[in-house]
Amino acid sequence: MRSVRLILITVSLLYVSLRPAHAQKDTIVVMTQWLPQCQFAGIIMAYNLGFYDEAGIEAELVYAPESISSTEALKDGSVDIITSMLVDAIIARDMGLPVINILQTSYTSGCMIISRTPLENHNGLNGKRIGRWVNGFSETAMGFASNKALDVEWVSILSNIYPFVEGAVDAMVAMEYNEYFQIMMAGIDLTEDHLIYLRDEGYDIPEDGLYTTEEYYSTHKDAVDRFVQATIRGWEWVRDPDNFDETAETITEQVRMSGVNTSLANQEFMLRTILRLQEDDGGNVPFHLDKPRFDFTVKMLRDNNFILSPIEYGDFVKERR
Repeated sequence: MRSVRLILITVSLLYVSLRPAHAQKDTIVVMTQWLPQCQFAGIIMAYNLGFYDEAGIEAELVYAPESISSTEALKDGSVDIITSMLVDAIIARDMGLPVINILQTSYTSGCMIISRTPLENHNGLNGKRIGRWVNGFSETAMGFASNKALDVEWVSILSNIYPFVEGAVDAMVAMEYNEYFQIMMAGIDLTEDHLIYLRDEGYDIPEDGLYTTEEYYSTHKDAVDRFVQATIRGWEWVRDPDNFDETAETITEQVRMSGVNTSLANQEFMLRTILRLQEDDGGNVPFHLDKPRFDFTVKMLRDNNFILSPIEYGDFVKERR
């Protein structure tokens, strides 16, 4: 009997030694910079489909309300990884938060300015009141207007289209995948003459990426790398045309459950646009922050006094293994 017990113990120890190093899951709290929507489809579907679990990650997915930014949550230590727009992450680093980019999910800018009246060119914005979000995300548009020497009045608005629809502002900063669709659905006729795509004006600044702090990355590198790979897997799953309908329907339901009004058509439009904005000129998805675009963004922010110090690419971007 004793020999049998010894054999069982030996086999059990052998089993434990052969288990993957991440068999005991690492807990990671991740926050998106906004409420659930198809902008974050890769993360949401990776979570729903168990990709993080399979990577040995116990992921807790939370969404930032309008009252707090994801960079603020990262700073106070309530979350471990966040999504953020590049300009906001750079500004946060300049203000002392040692934030680093661990994955870039956006390649092409979706930021735009929509006018209530047709414009011949960007000079048509002179003298106009332009709505900008009170919680940020407008620095690219403001830098563009400043560098073009446009005489505009910036009006802080909440994250909705009502001031624009009601005529309280002449134009507004918008995202191609979100507010643009909402304005069209509100019955306002828009032609190309109403739209200024900042990417076409020389301000093709990448937007969404994944970020953490230098300290967290140094102490949880393996877990962070596995989280990143599972997130890429989520985006690749979403990008499969066969999974488009399931993605849009699943996230539409989650948005509604969070108490936000949306429609399947809205989320489908957002998903199509987001997937297109991920692609480079060759139709590929790099999932990596391009250095020339990063350097241009830093210069734009410094020229307009959004940041005071230079930030080096090598300090800001962590190369994937």
